[in-house]
Amino acid sequence: MVDVDQNRINSLSERIMKETNAAFSCLNLYLGHKLNLFKAISEAPGGSVTPSELAKITGCSERYLREWLESMAVGKYLEYDSKMGRFILPAEHAVVFLEQDNLSYTIPFVCYVPSFASIIDKLIEAFRSGGGVPFEAYGRDIVEAIGVGNRPMFVNWYVEKWMPAIPDIERRLRQQGGLVADIGCGTGWSSIAIAQGFPKIRRIDAIDVDPASIEVARQNANKAGVSEKIAFYLSPIEEFYIKNDAEKKYDLVTAFECIHDMPYPVKALKKMHEIVAPGGAVLVADELVGETIDENKDSILGQLYYNFSVLHCLPQAMVYPDSAATGAVMPASKLEGYAKKAGFSRVDVLPIDNPLWRFYRLTP
Repeated sequence: MVDVDQNRINSLSERIMKETNAAFSCLNLYLGHKLNLFKAISEAPGGSVTPSELAKITGCSERYLREWLESMAVGKYLEYDSKMGRFILPAEHAVVFLEQDNLSYTIPFVCYVPSFASIIDKLIEAFRSGGGVPFEAYGRDIVEAIGVGNRPMFVNWYVEKWMPAIPDIERRLRQQGGLVADIGCGTGWSSIAIAQGFPKIRRIDAIDVDPASIEVARQNANKAGVSEKIAFYLSPIEEFYIKNDAEKKYDLVTAFECIHDMPYPVKALKKMHEIVAPGGAVLVADELVGETIDENKDSILGQLYYNFSVLHCLPQAMVYPDSAATGAVMPASKLEGYAKKAGFSRVDVLPIDNPLWRFYRLTP
């Protein structure tokens, strides 16, 4: 008979209960986000409401709202004044829930939970068949989670912190303008940020394979007042073609958090190698992961990105025949291997401090 450690059994059982509760909390936070309940509380006098007041403001059922408010208070997302019977949104929590340009604005990430849950049946079938799950199957929630979730980094750090790490390109774009290709542009915030930060840039060609993301990106560019600077294209990068050969080369080619998702990363990088101008740069940002399982198991990011990989990054790439099937956990050595196969002579990890991504400069 095998001896077992009862403390270890209890620890894992308790952990599963906690993680189940965390998943439930995410769904309740999702309700507050989607129904604009946090916004309604924030805008109420004193940033506090009773259930009946919130029902009048939002038009939602008072009974559901009372249960949700109590759940949020017990979960310590809201505060509760038991004497007055009022639920309060602390100013600090309002930053996390409502301030879209703040680096602490993380509420959009809860949108991943219903998105990933919605494709579980398809993913089970993919496990059995070896097939994939198309990106479109994940719905609009994933478009919001990726686009709005990453927006604060682009708004606050792209121009101020990332571009100074490639000073020759920063100087070139600021003084001479030029052309930029934004690969995997998603909902457009990377393109918008660099268009606003470098007014002399002549044009940004923003390229993505998801129609819903491109649709939202065009809307975002219009609202930001930079639509005349950005041309959006629905295309895999390896099939991208500029008709005007005189404008085919780019001073800067970027690929933010998308190489690991690509079914054909070497072909994609070959195209980036082809379109970058002499003296230009290819800037890649991808997941900040370790090289080994042992490194990643001791890191919250390693655990997070493996979860992403199983539930999304790998399945959406497995849709394509002969996919590289990289997955989210792409260590620096793998990216360097892809780049060398694509013809790049150097891959430098840039000295950019970021909580989620590692940055690379690829030299033809």
